[in-house]
Amino acid sequence: MSFSSSIEIYNERIHFVLNYIHDHLSEPLTLEQLATIACFSSFHFHRIFTSIVGETPHHFIERLRLERAANKLCTMRNKSMAQIALECGYSSSSSFSRAFKKHHNVSPAGYLKNHIEKFYSPEHSHDLLHVNTSKKLEEVELITLPGYHVAYVQTMNGYTLGVSKGWEELMSYAEAHHLITEEAVLIGIPYDNPRVTPLHKCRYRACITIPKEVTINEKGVRTNYIAAAHYAKYKFQGSKEDLSFAYGSLYGTWLPQSGFIPDEAPSLEIYPPHSNNTTDCTKKQFDILLPIRPL
Repeated sequence: MSFSSSIEIYNERIHFVLNYIHDHLSEPLTLEQLATIACFSSFHFHRIFTSIVGETPHHFIERLRLERAANKLCTMRNKSMAQIALECGYSSSSSFSRAFKKHHNVSPAGYLKNHIEKFYSPEHSHDLLHVNTSKKLEEVELITLPGYHVAYVQTMNGYTLGVSKGWEELMSYAEAHHLITEEAVLIGIPYDNPRVTPLHKCRYRACITIPKEVTINEKGVRTNYIAAAHYAKYKFQGSKEDLSFAYGSLYGTWLPQSGFIPDEAPSLEIYPPHSNNTTDCTKKQFDILLPIRPL
């Protein structure tokens, strides 16, 4: 076995564990369980995971749970603190509150209060409703997307470097394997909220739709299925700085008065066919899709 093949196998096993953690954050996750999924012994798994991910399994899981909790607090305000605690893997509100304050340096109630003051106060409402782009949030459209079979590259080193890195690797592979067609859809999946997750740890997937019969698992490119869902679609056009503002406005201004709450799935960014602004940081034009369900 070549050196590069060995690295790919290790990365693939850890990648599978990362996906499992993301999908089962509300459940108990033990080191032994994750090691079994990765096909490593518990002792070696801990060292391998920490070396590849840059965090211990415990710290990674705890951080994701508390970041998910922070997002739920701000966007699912119909839920009680106890509900959010359980959905993020905590057995009691008290243990959740202690862990939350230790991580975010503020209590859950204080975090929500700060969020409300920042995004819902009268002095901010005018600015948030008029994003510094050519479109306004009043033009948000409700749509239903079909499911997509995609090839993707996932990065975990932040949006600043990860977005361009993911697209460069994916499009290079797609071009070499003739996956770029007239029907192909380019989809970005920003998994983390940079207002909550440290920017250099934000996870991102660059995806391209491919035929259902195609399965890929090589050179960091894998296949997955994005399930059909309901979305609020906003046609974004602007700079990288405008993008953060647009997301804040969607969540902070449009969503509370829409009659919807975010669904559990991540947001999508759908680029125009043959777009070159997946990696262009100066000006972007694409659809932001926020997964929603009735309040």
